[in-house]
Amino acid sequence: MPVIALHPLGLDSSGFAGFGSALAARGLRTIAVDLPGFGRSPALETPPTPSALAAPVIELARTLAEPPVVLGISLGARVALEAALDAPEAFRSVIAIAPALPWLRFRSLLLGARLIGPEIADWLPLERAWPVLRWMAGLLESLPFLRDDELAQSAARLVYYFSCPATRASFLATARELALDPAFGPLGLWTRLPALAVPAAFVWGERDFLVSKRNAHHVAQARPDFFQLILPCVGHWLNGPHHRCLADAAVRAIGELDRTRPDTTTAPSDGAPAASGEAWVRIGAARVGTRGCLAAVAPPASLAAATIGGSDD
Repeated sequence: MPVIALHPLGLDSSGFAGFGSALAARGLRTIAVDLPGFGRSPALETPPTPSALAAPVIELARTLAEPPVVLGISLGARVALEAALDAPEAFRSVIAIAPALPWLRFRSLLLGARLIGPEIADWLPLERAWPVLRWMAGLLESLPFLRDDELAQSAARLVYYFSCPATRASFLATARELALDPAFGPLGLWTRLPALAVPAAFVWGERDFLVSKRNAHHVAQARPDFFQLILPCVGHWLNGPHHRCLADAAVRAIGELDRTRPDTTTAPSDGAPAASGEAWVRIGAARVGTRGCLAAVAPPASLAAATIGGSDD
């Protein structure tokens, strides 16, 4: 089964090496992509709204032999949801990890984002400092806490990537569109989310200070049948040894959505948790699964030998 993986804002596809290994060990093939304007993908000529960023993801999904799971983190999760809303027939399911959802409160604070334009990137001549930025990025990547966390290492490389004017412009333009992403109305995510026609799972981090776990309550109000997990040891995307917990949660969510197919209209019962070692907690209206940390558990020997995608034989 293919899994399309979409990265957070400013990062690139290289951050999913660890995810790919975890998924490959369970027979899943990860296709990690660079969203437009990041990594090796050229920027769009139009504003990089979630819908515009989702269009090439939909095109990719339609070229595959079977509908893929689309998985994303932060910006990538918002784009994954948009892709599934725009073309539900192209996807098997969607996994949204710490999605950058439109704010429901204090939206007036975001009006200043209209003043942010990609031309501001030219005001920051960081390209002159690229040797220092590259040294800083390498130093951050070598920190023991981040050494085995490919997603965090990708974030560290963002320090160096900012020496590229095009990357700075893409970062600013995409951040602007995320801030202005409408909550309600014909294009609003919260208006359209109840009509999402593919199975969906949401994963939240207890230590995430960028995307609040309280969003689980609003997701449950829109769709109480969506599967939700919260990880007590996980932050936004700098997780160090806890990256294993995040990858394992993604595998768990994919398995749960497949287990409940084709009927995805019934919320989990109030009985025992669906997986060993899990419990259920309440976050407002949401009933969310929670599970223990894997960081203290030695990984299986087979995991180290796994590769993204494995063999097609």
